Amino acid sequence: MRHIFLKQFALLFIVVTILISCKESTEIKPFSGSVEILPLPKEIIETPNQVFLSAESEIYAPNTEVKPLLKIFKEEIHDLTKIDLKISKEKNSNTDILFDIDTKLAKEEYRLTINNVIAVTGGSYQALAMARTTLLQLATVQDGLLGFPVLAIKDYPDANYRGLMIDLARAWHPVASVKKFIQMASFYKSNYVHLHFTDYQSYTLPSKEYSKLSTPEKTYSFEELEELEAYSQARGVTIIPEIDIPGHSSPFVKKYPEIFAIKDVEKNPWIINMGNEKTYEAIDVLIRELTSVFKASPYFHIGGDEAIFNEVTNDPKVQAYMKEHELGEDVHELYRHFIVRVNKIVKKYGKQMCVWEGFKREGTIEIPKDIIVFEFETNKYLPNHLVEDGYTVVNTSWKPLYVVNQKKWEPKTIYNWNMWRWENWFSKAPSIVPIQLEKTPLVIGAQMCSWEQQDKVEIPSLRRRLPALNERIWNTSKKVSYEVFMKHLDSTDEKLSLLIKDSKQDSLLLNHNFKEEKK
Repeated sequence: MRHIFLKQFALLFIVVTILISCKESTEIKPFSGSVEILPLPKEIIETPNQVFLSAESEIYAPNTEVKPLLKIFKEEIHDLTKIDLKISKEKNSNTDILFDIDTKLAKEEYRLTINNVIAVTGGSYQALAMARTTLLQLATVQDGLLGFPVLAIKDYPDANYRGLMIDLARAWHPVASVKKFIQMASFYKSNYVHLHFTDYQSYTLPSKEYSKLSTPEKTYSFEELEELEAYSQARGVTIIPEIDIPGHSSPFVKKYPEIFAIKDVEKNPWIINMGNEKTYEAIDVLIRELTSVFKASPYFHIGGDEAIFNEVTNDPKVQAYMKEHELGEDVHELYRHFIVRVNKIVKKYGKQMCVWEGFKREGTIEIPKDIIVFEFETNKYLPNHLVEDGYTVVNTSWKPLYVVNQKKWEPKTIYNWNMWRWENWFSKAPSIVPIQLEKTPLVIGAQMCSWEQQDKVEIPSLRRRLPALNERIWNTSKKVSYEVFMKHLDSTDEKLSLLIKDSKQDSLLLNHNFKEEKK
């Protein structure tokens, strides 16, 4: 079937070339350069030619919903080449770049045909947004003219979930920096940016009903969150918000002890009270407030990991709650009940709940299969067991997908990893001996997680690691050697610097002498 398609695609390409070769607003010249794109396209037909647009060349899209993308593409081309493209209100003889949605294509599939006319089609706005980054990576400038190699591409990802997480709670980042992360994610065809908004150190979210939660000078306003939502959506990226509960919840306990604290709060100020009805009422409000901003996300992340249960069952409200709900005396059953109940709240607002690996396989209360488990540590519930038991999983393997100050791995290590593999650096973790699964659709993708890092080191430490991850999950079977991949990355990274106006790099050296530290 693939062979037949290639023949048909090549024939179509030749026909299009013949039909439009007489166009006067563009010029075809020989091309001696190389085509360098990341992630690598599924199918590509190259020629020894390139096309140059004239000063009159225009961009056009017949779909009103695509208009914002044209403006973004125009601005990005200017950042790369200093050339100003025009956006036309209607198709005319100067329409040399055409963006169009074709619903017969899969949602994340796009086609790109470059000749005298550059035709970009995608199954959705998001697919067109990804196609635009392919064009950006291909763009050249010569004698003041914008050029592209003459070629045809059919492309789509193997993994449905391609994520980047940024820890905003431990190291607050300004909105301008978050936009850079989104732009970088978009450039390398990530489709999700997961923002870790709350943790022990701070609560960076606004709230109308629980305003004391917000950490002074480290909180985003509702207007800023809406700005980030619009910015990401325009670039084909979806933000997943996270409120980390029931553990990692010191700000809750400190600011509203009458709601969230357990009786022995001095001994355990890190967990919210899972036996207080007011806790669930407040969680409902906070989730409602946040989902009203991040409307596009199909997901809502509640953290759910590393909860410290010391003294929880000594709380009178907890004791009464566990008795009322027939949970016995095991605090882990209360924790499992909590996950089930919060899942119902999340679903009430039209989202699918995500959690970090935190609950165990063993337990009386069944954790619903409609949640998504972000498996990182392989400590509570092994990935092979999650898959065996029917859970949907995102691979966030501590090694090599965590980027934590000195605990980060070279692009080559990431490039040699695969989406069904979990590893760890901690000697007591089961995945110190890598856990390799067979390919399964229950592992829907992977995510790079940047924890604890200061704003100034985020871009340097992610800019050559995220593309390696995305190559491995866009194309789950390797297409080229690591050396060829790096040649592509050198080229695309130069363009990324121009787009985000940031050229800082890190050493990419791996420090093997780190110690275990909490996530």
